Amino acid sequence: MQVMVLGGTRFIGRAIVTALLDDNEVTVLNRGSRPLWDPRIRQVVADRKDPAQLKELDLEGFDAVVDVSGTEPHHVTNVLAALPDPPELRYVFISSAAVYNRSVASPPFREDDQADGDTIWGGYGAAKAECEALLRGACHTGLTVFRPPYVYGPHNPDPREQFLWARILAGQPVFVPGDGGTRIQFCHAQALAQVVAAACAGQLTAGTFNVGEPASYTLREYLAILGEVAGVPPTVVPAPDPTVRARDYFPFRDAELVLDVTRLATHGVANHDDLANGLAKTLTWFRKNGGIRDEPTPQELAWRATARW
Repeated sequence: MQVMVLGGTRFIGRAIVTALLDDNEVTVLNRGSRPLWDPRIRQVVADRKDPAQLKELDLEGFDAVVDVSGTEPHHVTNVLAALPDPPELRYVFISSAAVYNRSVASPPFREDDQADGDTIWGGYGAAKAECEALLRGACHTGLTVFRPPYVYGPHNPDPREQFLWARILAGQPVFVPGDGGTRIQFCHAQALAQVVAAACAGQLTAGTFNVGEPASYTLREYLAILGEVAGVPPTVVPAPDPTVRARDYFPFRDAELVLDVTRLATHGVANHDDLANGLAKTLTWFRKNGGIRDEPTPQELAWRATARW
């Protein structure tokens, strides 16, 4: 198949391109700011924020489009205007669990729950939800939407697992919000890439799917797994001042984020991945490629100077 990936060279996009390469001809459309790592990849350089650039391109001949980089409605409308026949196209959109509105629904969120964005994510969830709506109006029955929770794995640019490993390996405390009982859920980038490849190949009926590991973990359970993988038990300390927002000292918000992922399983696509195994491989990658440095936030520095643990 001829597959175009919008984005494709950073983290999730890189994993998706890698999963597609063995069985497809893959073109990435991006700004060309990162080097390609495989000679089989074809690149088209353009900024999807610029509709004039996109309209100058020949985007005919693709059997499927995978949209990794669409985070604003105009990203989607610009691409749709440049595609020759969106209603007939197989379009796979990487959305987010941030679309679920927790003021209306409660975790574990299901695909049919209200999904117009949650204010705790700023405008990100609402923008992703609007992107989904635009695509549903344009792609008719050919749209598949994936909504992952926290994605992790090699090449992750977000300071999450590596943020916590840096403190654990340095023997520094990990300050956690509340009692550490907030439950969160994860999806390995490669697991997400595998279901995207299945959707492109027509092995999955078009629709909207939560995707991730079925299990969820409290913050303390997650830290214990990180420590077990690293061979160093974490020093977990409740945040000395509960009024300080979690993101000032911890990589996750103090908000439960758990999805019901049974719909994908009922469609015959397995996306189960074991968190400990996935984290072990991720730690190996980060150790080889850097990225694990204890660089405390200003709030952590202040607490380290005064807190006892």
